[in-house]
Amino acid sequence: MSQKSRVVICDDHAIVREGIKQVLAANPSLEVVGEAANGLEGLALIGKLNPDVVITDITMPEMNGIDMTRELAKEFPDIRVVILSVHSRKTFIMEALKAGARGYVLKDSAGEKLLDAVEAVLAGDSYLDSPVAGHIVEEFVKLPSATEPATGGREALTDRERQILSLVVEGFSNKQIAEKLFLSPKTVDNHRAKIMAKLGRRDVIGLVKYALATGLVDPDTWGR
Repeated sequence: MSQKSRVVICDDHAIVREGIKQVLAANPSLEVVGEAANGLEGLALIGKLNPDVVITDITMPEMNGIDMTRELAKEFPDIRVVILSVHSRKTFIMEALKAGARGYVLKDSAGEKLLDAVEAVLAGDSYLDSPVAGHIVEEFVKLPSATEPATGGREALTDRERQILSLVVEGFSNKQIAEKLFLSPKTVDNHRAKIMAKLGRRDVIGLVKYALATGLVDPDTWGR
């Protein structure tokens, strides 16, 4: 039997934590090993339990989810964080991603999307809920770097790499991309690593900026 991925939930409402546990129960490879009602409690618990994934709200007493994520990125960089929040404002989203969150899901569209987000970050991907992705692209379009050449003389992408990149920035996981293109997940992993190396990008946010700058995705339709 394969080892289960360990999850800690941080939310100041017990009923929300219970709801999250019910959602995660749909994937037998996930195990909720702890719950916390605020960021400080969460940090202490995470230090003891060393989970694979942390699902956290933003607005909590003692310490909010963004500050907790920032501390986790410093102390436990291998732990993936998924934000589950009612906040859809760009300020919250950008700060959460800058702090180190690998996923962002809105509470009013949770359920299957939350499960997808957890599975994606465990696979080494990032996950942005569709409304969240729309806000991110609005921010990138405003940045001067979004209209400048992004390759900087780096090795050009192959047609297959551009195809995979476009699916990555649309929010598809490596597993979903493999199914769409009739490739093995390992092949997609290899292509993705080459894309990152060629472009000098370390995360999905960097890939999105490149895709916008080079016209690989349409800023008027991406994320909608």
